[in-house]
Amino acid sequence: MIVKCSLVIVCELVADTTRILLINQEDKPLKLKTSTLLIAGALLGSAVMPAHANNEAMLDLLKVLRDQGTITASNYDLLANAAAADKEANEAAKAEVKAEVKAATKDMPKITTKGKIKVTSADGNWSFQPVGRVMWDFVDTDEDGSSADDYQGTELRRARLGFAGTVYDWGYKFEADFAGSDVDLKDAYIKYGTKLAGNKLGLKLGQSHIPFGLNTKISSKYMTFMDRPFFADSSISPARQSGAVVSLADPSYKWALSAGYTYAGKDGYKGFSDGEAEETSGTTFAVRGSFVPYMKDKKHMVQIGAGYLNLNEQDLTSFSFKQRLVSHVDNAKHLSATADDFAGADAFTVDAMAIFGSFHAMADFNSYDMDSSSGDDVEIDSYAVEAGYFLTGESLKWKKGYTSGIKPKSKSGAWQIAARFESTEIEENSGNDEADKFTIGVNYYPTQNTRLMLNYDKVTDLTVNGSGVDYEPSSLKFRAQAYW
Repeated sequence: MIVKCSLVIVCELVADTTRILLINQEDKPLKLKTSTLLIAGALLGSAVMPAHANNEAMLDLLKVLRDQGTITASNYDLLANAAAADKEANEAAKAEVKAEVKAATKDMPKITTKGKIKVTSADGNWSFQPVGRVMWDFVDTDEDGSSADDYQGTELRRARLGFAGTVYDWGYKFEADFAGSDVDLKDAYIKYGTKLAGNKLGLKLGQSHIPFGLNTKISSKYMTFMDRPFFADSSISPARQSGAVVSLADPSYKWALSAGYTYAGKDGYKGFSDGEAEETSGTTFAVRGSFVPYMKDKKHMVQIGAGYLNLNEQDLTSFSFKQRLVSHVDNAKHLSATADDFAGADAFTVDAMAIFGSFHAMADFNSYDMDSSSGDDVEIDSYAVEAGYFLTGESLKWKKGYTSGIKPKSKSGAWQIAARFESTEIEENSGNDEADKFTIGVNYYPTQNTRLMLNYDKVTDLTVNGSGVDYEPSSLKFRAQAYW
């Protein structure tokens, strides 16, 4: 439509221009012929160019012809006005096409493909999004002379598939991990969200994260290192259970509070048993709060958090905490604690996160006290401190009190270096265990949804059953990951 309109107007301009030049320059037939052909060629050639470009090019040519005396000033004004009319006609035609397209597609769902695939209804009342992640690891461990064997090999660490979405004020998520021989259910819940006194009020029903701890809650997609600290996602800082979680937060999450009452379900509690049946029963109450005492913007801020957890024993009779040191496939668990006659447990955490441009720092402290009716209590104190820096200028992304994915600034990708030191100390009647470890890592983000990771872990001090040992395990690990 636009091109047809331009061609009609241009043809009229060519005819008018020819007649004008014939009238004004009858005594100069050669010059007349050249001028007419120049203008006609310019007008016809510009007809197939974009509206803005062809008008600009034609006006520039007319100015040159006017300044050289080829056409008169009055003829220039006539042709310039005709060009302006052509431009208005093109813009009107574009607006008409745009209005027709908008009217035809107003009821169609909106599809987002930037970093994810998400389908949203035109009115925004419902959405659907496939989710998942793939993480492939290579691990090479060195037991440094302990009685355990070294490990070298590859594995599919995580292979998750699922979906999430919203229906008006309600939402849902389902995600399962297919890595290994068994299917491991991760998230499976429905949620409700509304406003209370201008703040965000939410409720989750089903299996979801327990509101306790920072490193335990941060998604594996966004962790700075391949493995979490010793205490995170273990029996002393559990990750997911089935139950209800309620939350209240400032609209910008400058403060947030959440509480959960959960039950382990058919898979039981990690690290616990009832001594008879495969299933265990018990309830967990957890609460976590965070606030932001300083925020210039999301790239310059400080957040402080704290949490409390109580585990009611019910049918639980024994407790066990066993942790590998340098990778999750170590052939030995040198750090361990066990106790019978379990009579409940209490735990609390304190954490902090700071982001200042390309630099970030994070600290997490976890204290766990297990009570035994026979007096065989166990106390476990752990902490982890990390720092990272983006060499290419990006910043760690803060989202809803935790971290999220980063987007490289250039097509060459983003580079990050990081280091972490952590320590766990166990006090029990059979003797204390203690382990100190540092980890250094290099992360490369080719795109927003992909990452390559290289980690080196080294135990610097190890005490087993109250005695120091002369071996210090280490590992070199590589990961290739993608998520959507």
